[in-house]
Amino acid sequence: MYACPYRSLTGIPDGGCGTYRSIMALLHGDILESLYWNPLTLVSLFVILLFPFIGHRNRIRALTLLIFLYLLLTFVRLFMYLKGWRIPYIYPEDL
Repeated sequence: MYACPYRSLTGIPDGGCGTYRSIMALLHGDILESLYWNPLTLVSLFVILLFPFIGHRNRIRALTLLIFLYLLLTFVRLFMYLKGWRIPYIYPEDL
């Protein structure tokens, strides 16, 4: 099974952790569970669905925004870890 390199090195989930489980929950129609695993999955899918309708320059802006959001989530999770805060949906036991 694939292991996240960032989590393997640090033991801390990054911004992309839980994305696969989030997508699987969406495919089963469970939006709340999808948000539980990774709230950025819905945002990412929404932006990707808009790609055919937006211009090239706006696509680059949208991708830049997504990358920024994933990096921001990674730093938030790192900060929470360093402060000793354990929130179940960010640090599920089986993730």
